[in-house]
Order: sequence, then C-alpha cells, then structure tokens
Amino acid sequence: MSFTHVRRGAVPLVAAAAMAAGSLLLASPASAAPTSIEFKGACQARAILTQHMSQPLGMTIDAPAAVKVGEQFSYRLQPTVSSLPDKESIATTTDIQRLKIDWELPANTEFVGATVVAGTGKGLTGVAPSVIRVNDAGEPDAAGTILRLSGDNETVGNGPKSSLNTPGGIAVEKTKTDMDGNPTADGSTKFQLPAVEVTVKAVAEGVVTPTVRVSGDAANYNSEKNYDTFLARAFALGSNQNAPTFCTPKDGTRPANDVPVNAGGQALATITVGAGGPVDPGGPDPVDPGAGSVDFGSIGSIFGS
Repeated sequence: MSFTHVRRGAVPLVAAAAMAAGSLLLASPASAAPTSIEFKGACQARAILTQHMSQPLGMTIDAPAAVKVGEQFSYRLQPTVSSLPDKESIATTTDIQRLKIDWELPANTEFVGATVVAGTGKGLTGVAPSVIRVNDAGEPDAAGTILRLSGDNETVGNGPKSSLNTPGGIAVEKTKTDMDGNPTADGSTKFQLPAVEVTVKAVAEGVVTPTVRVSGDAANYNSEKNYDTFLARAFALGSNQNAPTFCTPKDGTRPANDVPVNAGGQALATITVGAGGPVDPGGPDPVDPGAGSVDFGSIGSIFGS
C-alpha cells in the first residue's frame, strides 16, 4: 500500500520574506520565484506483504534569493499534491493516518519561529496540522535541529506518540475526488499537506540551504527517521491491514545506506548571505537627508555667535 505525490501545475505561493520589527538593516530580501523540486523517493511499506517502491515525490519552496548578515527573513515550504490510489496490489485502500514531514533547520541561521500557513492544506482530516521543533529522537525540543509538520506529533515512528497500527495525527479519508472536488477517473483521492513558513536570522556571509531531513540515519532506507512517513490502511485478504510507510529521497528500490540522496535530499534553495551592517542612528535618514543631523548654525545663534 502506498500513496504518491503528483505534480498539479505550478502553485503560486506568496513571497514570505519579511523584516523583523525594529530591524536596523536598510534593504529587504530580494525574492526568488517559487520553485518545485520533483524527485523519486525510495519507500518501504511494512504491510502483510512488504513492498519496496520508487515513488514520485516533490517539494515547493518560496525563498528570498539574497539576504544580509544579521537579517531576519522567512521562506515557505510545502509538499506537492499527493494521491491516495483506490487499489494497490491485492489491497483496496481505505485511508491514510499519521502523516508527517521533517525538514532540517539550515546551518548559518538562528531559528526565530515557524507556522503552518492557514488555508494551504486540502483534503485533510484528523488532527489539525502543526509545526514543532524536535530533536533526533523526534521529541519536542526547543534546541532541536528538525522542524516537524504533523498532527500533534502523532507519527508512525521517531517520536513519543508513535504507533504502527492505530489511527491518529493528520489523516486523509478516501473520497475519490481531485483537488477541486470532482470525481477522479481512476478512483484516486488527491490531497495536499499545508505550507510551513519558517523565519530565521542569517548569521554569517555565505549561503543558507534549506533541506528535508537527511542527516544521519534519516537518509537510510526504511528508517523511522525518514523525512516522509505515514500509516496507509487498506482492506486485503478478508481483513483490515496497516502499512506503516517510510520514504527517503533516493533513487531505486531498497537502496544501500551509502547510496547518495538525489535532488530531493539536497538544497531546495540557495539563499546568498551578503555582508550587512546596522544603520548609523545619527546618520542621514534615507528619506529626509536632514533628519538625524545637527544644525551647528542654530546652536551658535543660541550663544549669540
């Protein structure tokens, strides 16, 4: 049992770059166009008949092209449209439970915050999506290096609320409809997880490169630390079946641990960080050249000179 991520045309995302209130920097980030990265995922479904699959996956990112050292900025991430098939092998699918996506907090940044963008998910049921910061064990952690999109951290692994065989978290009910609510010709159900807007501060000159979770065991095939995991459910062989599924951005089926990740596990965007610096509070105002300056002639007149 499985589901696939499918491209559904370009989905425009509103540019998310924003300056922090009270920032002393002069320029706003230069925006780049939203980009969708399509790639293959090596997925294992631990069902009554274990399946090893190569599935189409995708991620859209909207990020500034360039920022400055010390600048606070935002970028937006969203998995592409996905599909729950009507049938898979000998099984008739019923629903998906415990959907979860992990991203790494990029190097050369200080984390400020992250939010789920309202109105960007579609076809979802279950627990409302939320984004939290977790550590390598999937536990909520203010110092964690991973951002997790889930329903109350209810997953199929790598977390304190994980389960391989019970419903929970973000879910998808089978409707056999497309993203516009129309019946699909093949009986599949289309849905999309919501976008997440991440706000960070650039630390030093260089680059910032957001990625999905691929550090350590997360890049390995069939790891509970894989960035994309969920519980597929179906009816087969006269009973209900559970198929916890784990996907990593690698080509082929059953790839070895030393096989490198493909484009999906590499930089989703490259944000250039240039030299920055505070504005001199006593210097000229960019709108009014006289603001912030002192008229020495006026001071002299006070003393009668």
